Amino acid sequence: MKQRISVILPTYNRAHLIGETIQSLLEQTRIPDEILVIDDGSIDGTPEVLARYENLRVVRTENKGKASALNLALTLVSGDLVWIVDDDDLLLPHACRVLSAPLEDDPGLDFCAGRHLDFEVDEGTGQKVTRPPGYMRNSSPGQIFPDLLEGCHVFQPGLMVRRRVYDAVGPFDASLIRSQDYEMILRMARRHRGMQLPEVVFLHREHGGRRGSASDGFAATENADRWAAFNRRIFLPLLDDLADEELLAGEDLGPLPPALRRRAARVKRGCVLARQRMWHEAVAAWQEATAMDPAPLAELEREMLARSPNSALGAPELFADAAVRRGLVALSRMASPGPEMAAILRRASRWHVRAAIRAGDWRHAGRGVRLLLAR
Repeated sequence: MKQRISVILPTYNRAHLIGETIQSLLEQTRIPDEILVIDDGSIDGTPEVLARYENLRVVRTENKGKASALNLALTLVSGDLVWIVDDDDLLLPHACRVLSAPLEDDPGLDFCAGRHLDFEVDEGTGQKVTRPPGYMRNSSPGQIFPDLLEGCHVFQPGLMVRRRVYDAVGPFDASLIRSQDYEMILRMARRHRGMQLPEVVFLHREHGGRRGSASDGFAATENADRWAAFNRRIFLPLLDDLADEELLAGEDLGPLPPALRRRAARVKRGCVLARQRMWHEAVAAWQEATAMDPAPLAELEREMLARSPNSALGAPELFADAAVRRGLVALSRMASPGPEMAAILRRASRWHVRAAIRAGDWRHAGRGVRLLLAR
């Protein structure tokens, strides 16, 4: 059954970029039924850019941040399907059609997610240079939420959601200046049935512009630290609330003997904490896992440990925090499988040392070498 599609486009001071985003929406092979722009108090030329387009509904508000703008928009749109788009990204022409088709074919499907490529504009040539995103997983429906715990691979411009799902999960968290999209996607994926598609549906722009709101703006170079700080606020209460069965997909747990499933869930908990740059808590989780069962690590556990230091947020605490280094040394001295766990983590951390050497950061490289050699 054909569904009415509403696009929500929040914006703040992106006069130099939003026109290209709007054009990409107007060039869709399936045109959305409604495009609502929330101008969150822009003080640049954004209102003038928006005035050039006839097919938009524009609501201008006092600046309160992206989450508040989205919450307002959700009370104003009329579509059965909601597609939230960022004001600096580019939608590929087939995006609306590709994202809506599975939702129209399957009334029991709650959301549909496509993929993206990162891109930058070459200042010399003006050409768009694309590259794969820092974190992407091929998630089955049952794996979407467990994979999201390790990093956000579902971005809102690649996500179409039934309006009733937003009604069910509640508003965006307006206290989050960063990661409000991530927190919402986690909330939805935990309780609702989704599908990840193989198609790339948008280009995610990498640029050096300011982020945040008028009252709490920050430079692009602070992105990872800001994400880590806000993700900590999201993940500590979330992990406290999650049952072991929610941390891993049933298809991953299936091959494990029942006795090892609890330990694997604890290893996954540590993996999530590490990838969210909460290394103190991660090391504690792995030490708890070691005490649960002395059996050698299963392949699933080894894979999770190997991913742990390789977050898109980086892992500066792994080398810089002496308490974290001591915790990993203590893990290597515990009974089985502690030494095996520590060895995997050290091997997986080598690329950080090589990156520090290439960057000439000898202090960071030296700390990393000490970690790799510590026993």
